[in-house]
Amino acid sequence: MNKMRVLALTTSYPLRPGSSAGVFIQSLYRRLAAECAIEVVCPADSKPVVATFTDETATGVLVRTVRYAPRPWRSLAQESGGVMVGLRRSPCRVVLLPALLLGLFWRSLRCSGEVDLIHANWSICGAIAGVVGRLRGKPVITTLRGSDVARASRSWLDRMILGWAVRGSRIVICVSQAMAERLRTQFPHRASAIHACLNGADEAFFRIDKVVSDDTALRVLAVGNLIRLKGFDVLIEAVARSRHRERMQVNIIGSGPEREPLLVRAASNGLSSHFTFVDAVPATDMPKYVSEADVFVLSSRSEGRPNVVVEALAGGLPVISTDLEGVRGMVEDGDTGWLVAVDDADALAAALDQAVEDRAELQRRGKRARELAHARIGTWADTARCYEALFQTVLAPGERRRHTCAE
Repeated sequence: MNKMRVLALTTSYPLRPGSSAGVFIQSLYRRLAAECAIEVVCPADSKPVVATFTDETATGVLVRTVRYAPRPWRSLAQESGGVMVGLRRSPCRVVLLPALLLGLFWRSLRCSGEVDLIHANWSICGAIAGVVGRLRGKPVITTLRGSDVARASRSWLDRMILGWAVRGSRIVICVSQAMAERLRTQFPHRASAIHACLNGADEAFFRIDKVVSDDTALRVLAVGNLIRLKGFDVLIEAVARSRHRERMQVNIIGSGPEREPLLVRAASNGLSSHFTFVDAVPATDMPKYVSEADVFVLSSRSEGRPNVVVEALAGGLPVISTDLEGVRGMVEDGDTGWLVAVDDADALAAALDQAVEDRAELQRRGKRARELAHARIGTWADTARCYEALFQTVLAPGERRRHTCAE
């Protein structure tokens, strides 16, 4: 039987070995490629990249980049925090937005003539795909990943884009049950079209042989773009207020515009020797960092359903996290980790102190974390099966066509 042909639209996708942008989307498509022929349309970045290439990591996935501006100016997408964070960081980039959106629309229109369906990631791509789908007569499925839904609660423009995406999609997929329930309440007329497919973890995390260290230093791991939203400033402040600050070593992995301010903050608190900042690493390296940590900290001010928490739990790490909707149900206070209020450095410090003082309890919560990951989360293969089943529901028998897309 011929493979299902899927056109995938996203503003973030790894364009070279070691890229960290959109690695979770790549993980999904790598598993879906066994049953689907996937073409990804995404923006080019400011580094040299060919216009069309086969993703060697996700075998069978063809990537087509949209060069929406001269190469040095392609700074609107594929960077820390995504398009909206990039615009807030540098509002003058808004002049690039029309070219980016038009480029994504035009490439999607050209490549969608003979596909079976269009899969869009995030609401902005869902809005574009909805128009393309109507023009081409193709079903559209949009995945909402949290940040777009969160922004819609604060911004009329984001609410409008989210509405376009939901109305233009045959099916809407959310990465958490809580997000799906919220959307069903917000769009009751589309409630039956809204589903949840939980992001999984790579099998390598489940194979980690996790043992909590019994030496004096608590090995803390934190991962994310170095932007204000991730709350690394709160983590530094929490360590500064901790009773056991001298017994902590914190490894922060990520890149972004807040790197220098965070280094200065750590130094001003006398903590430079306790914090190590590592640039974003390839996804294949993350199991190693998880295996070398005792506890994972998510200090974010807002999240959808963070993949780093999924990976930490699968790797057997207890998690100290801010109490966010997308985290609840994965991190359970007193069982798989600790939940603390957003921006509450004192509560975060208290959780870190408890982790230092009671290694047996830390080990117990880590064991429970992996049990929960096995029972409720699963692997990317499980996620792909959920997507494939939903993809099949929008295709009537005989609708598949042979796909061609001219450059």
